[in-house]
Amino acid sequence: MKNTAMSALLFMTAMLIFSCKKDMQPRENNGPDNPPAVQDSVPVPEYARIPAVEQGWNIFTTTKANYRYGPSIIINDDGSIDAWFAAPGQEYTDGDSLFDATGAKSPVQIAPDGSVAQQFTVAADFYRLLVISPTWGGNMSNITLKLYRWQTDYATTVAGTVLAQQSFEHYGDNQRLDLTNSDGFPAGTYLWVMSDPNDPAVGKSGVWKYASTKTGSVIYQNGVEVEGSYQAYVQMTAHAKLYWDQIAYRRSVDGGHTWTADEMVLKPTAGSRDQLSVCDPGVAKWGGYYYLAYTSTDGPEGKHNNAFVCRSESPTGPWEKWNGSGWGGDPAPVVEYTGDTTKFGAGEPCFVVKDNTIYFYYTWNAGGSESRTTRVATADAADADWPAHLTSHGTAVNASQIPGSDHCDVKYREDLQVFQAIHTASRMTADSYLVLWESQDGIHFEQAGTLRDSTLQPFLHNCGWSGDAMGHIDPAKPQYLSYAYGQQWATWNTFWHQLNFDIP
Repeated sequence: MKNTAMSALLFMTAMLIFSCKKDMQPRENNGPDNPPAVQDSVPVPEYARIPAVEQGWNIFTTTKANYRYGPSIIINDDGSIDAWFAAPGQEYTDGDSLFDATGAKSPVQIAPDGSVAQQFTVAADFYRLLVISPTWGGNMSNITLKLYRWQTDYATTVAGTVLAQQSFEHYGDNQRLDLTNSDGFPAGTYLWVMSDPNDPAVGKSGVWKYASTKTGSVIYQNGVEVEGSYQAYVQMTAHAKLYWDQIAYRRSVDGGHTWTADEMVLKPTAGSRDQLSVCDPGVAKWGGYYYLAYTSTDGPEGKHNNAFVCRSESPTGPWEKWNGSGWGGDPAPVVEYTGDTTKFGAGEPCFVVKDNTIYFYYTWNAGGSESRTTRVATADAADADWPAHLTSHGTAVNASQIPGSDHCDVKYREDLQVFQAIHTASRMTADSYLVLWESQDGIHFEQAGTLRDSTLQPFLHNCGWSGDAMGHIDPAKPQYLSYAYGQQWATWNTFWHQLNFDIP
C-alpha cells in the first residue's frame, strides 16, 4: 500500500508539473478577431514599416523660375503612373482668342515703317487686349500698340481717335503686350495696330500668325488685308491679370524613367474664389470619377487659403468644380478656413478611400499650437455630393513642434493595416528630411519615425508618395517618392525615387 500510494503521488505530481509547463507557454490571442493560424497556409510577406529611399533621378529640371511641386501619384493596375503637380501660372486670356490655332504658325516681322493690325468684334464689354510678340530671342525690341473703334474701313479707322495706346521698350521674346481699361471697353468692333518698331539691327518686333482665318476677324499687314489670324486675346472680366499656379499632368509606363509631355489640365476660374491660383493637387479615383482637390486663396498675399475639389471622368479633365451645392460652375471651398487671415489657412489636400469611406486630409495652419497641422474629415464614398456632407474629426497630425515641416501626404498600408502620412521637415534647407506618422483609424496619428536616407536631395520640400487610385500602398508592387528641391525660390527641380520596403 505504501508503494502504491507513493506511485500515485508521483503520478499526480508529474501531471501537475506538466500542466503548469503547458500553462506557462506563450498563448495565441485567438478569438473571433484573431483565429488560429492555418498550418498549411502560405506565409504572408513582411515588409519594412519605414521604407528605404533608393537612388533616384530628376524628372524635371530648370535653370530659371519654373517648377513642378506637390506631386499626387497614382499607380494603375497595369503599372502605369499618373502624376499631377503644381506648375507656374500665367496671364488670363479667358479663352477669348482672336485666332484659329488649327493652321500652321509662323512669326511675322514688322518693318521699321510697317505695321500689323487686326479687326475684331466683341459682343460684351472687355477689359484687356493682349498681343503675343516674338522678338527672335532679343530683349531690345520697341513697339507701339494702339486700339481704335472701327469706322467703315481701315484707312478711316486709323485716321480717327486712338482709344488706348501703349509703347513697349526693351521687352522680351513672346511677351504679352497689353492695353487695359479698368472701366471696360464697350461691346462693338475694334482695330488694334502694332507699329513703330525700332531698328531691326537693334531689336526685331513681330506677331505670331496662324494660317487659318478666325471667323469674324480680319488681319492686315502694312494696311493691306491678308489671310490668316494673329495670336491675340481679349479679356472679358475685370479680375486679376495673373494667376500664380495651375495643375500639370504627366504619365509614365516605365517606372518614371520617361514621361509624356506635361499638360496643363486644371486652371483657375476667372472672377471666382479660385481665380488667383490652383495648386497642391491631391487626386484619387472612385465611383467612375477622378477627384482632384487643390488649394486656392482669398488674398493676393497668398494667405487665407481654402481647400477646393473638382471631378472628371478623365485624369486630364475637363473638370467640374464643386460649387457649394453641386458640380460645375464657379467653385466654392469644400473646406473654408475660419482662423487668423494672416496665416496660411487650409489646403494641401489628399484622399484615402477605405471601406466605402472617404478620408479627406487637409492642412490647417492657424498659428500658435496649430502652426502646422493636418485635419481630417470623412464622408460616404457612395454619396455623389459628398463635399456637402463631410464630417470633421479635427486634427489628425500636429507637426507644429517639428521645425520646417510642411503638408502631409496620407496613404493606407494594406500589409500593416495602418494609415501612414509623410511630410518634409527642415524644408528648403541642406538638412531637409522626411517624417513618417501612423494611425490605426485614420483619425489619430502618432509619429513613427524619420527618413534621412543619403539618397534624398538637400533643400527638398512638398513631397508626395504613390498609391493606387484610392490611396492604398501595396509594398509588393513598385512604389515611388517625389518632391521639389532647390535653393532659389520658385526655381526648383523635381526628383523621383523608388521606395524599397524590404526588411534589411
